[in-house]
Amino acid sequence: MRIALKLMEHESFRNIVDGLISSTEKDLASDEALDSWMLENVWISQHLSGTCEMEPGIDPMAVVDQYGRAHGLEGLRVADASVMPNVIRANTNATTIMIGERVAAWVAEDLGQPS
Repeated sequence: MRIALKLMEHESFRNIVDGLISSTEKDLASDEALDSWMLENVWISQHLSGTCEMEPGIDPMAVVDQYGRAHGLEGLRVADASVMPNVIRANTNATTIMIGERVAAWVAEDLGQPS
């Protein structure tokens, strides 16, 4: 943040930068104040995914199998963006809906119901 503010002061930006919009001088007074401001105002813009490794059970760190069944727990499935192996380059909504629908169909098949 401080590097970005220093860059903003460069002569090349004088005609396009009028001043700070957000953060304030008070927010920049100390590292602690800036840390506090950043915790309240800074976030990532990508959609999170991939926190529950998915694979058939060879890797001990894997959380679910390819059908969303949680390893070591009977009757629990994970059907959300956490099972995506990589962060996708698009909105996760449609992909997550597809994962949920597919896992729901597998649950229905396991219960002997039409999907």
